[in-house]
Amino acid sequence: MPSYKELADVLGYPSVNSIQQYIRALEKKKYIQIEEKRGLKNVGPIEKKEANQVNIPLLGRVACGAPLFAEENLEGYVSISKNLVKDKPKNFFFLRAHGNSMNDDGIDDNDLLLIESQSVANTGDRVLALIDDEVTVKIFKPQAECVALLPKSKDEKYKPIIVSKDFRMQGVVRKVIKLSN
Repeated sequence: MPSYKELADVLGYPSVNSIQQYIRALEKKKYIQIEEKRGLKNVGPIEKKEANQVNIPLLGRVACGAPLFAEENLEGYVSISKNLVKDKPKNFFFLRAHGNSMNDDGIDDNDLLLIESQSVANTGDRVLALIDDEVTVKIFKPQAECVALLPKSKDEKYKPIIVSKDFRMQGVVRKVIKLSN
């Protein structure tokens, strides 16, 4: 069994905290069992996909703070219920939240965001916005001549982003999956 540090290095995480959270989440869902001195034991249906499940790609991180450079890196797949993707799994992808500008709206650092790819949204939707070459998740509020992308944070340092050009809607957040307690 590799150490948490070895797993973090291989998966590209700067610390072992994320690995520990994933291991605890898998143990809580009874997919694995942690055995002292022996490591992890597969006890659940990790390899076997249920008939009502579909694999959705996890494509990297998205800023929930200041916009980050848009980078699409396939990190793996997340198996979820077909009911969540409206029988259109190819229209969906996951991104990992990075930052805390949306923590008052239930999106915390490292949460998984299920995004439906679309170019329109309703007022108040949590959207994935592309500004120049950077992406961010914010609350969508169209104005007469611009669009306001609003943070919803306990930290008052985050301010609305006002855009009138170089803005594209990439999708709408449909579900937030918490990886820690």
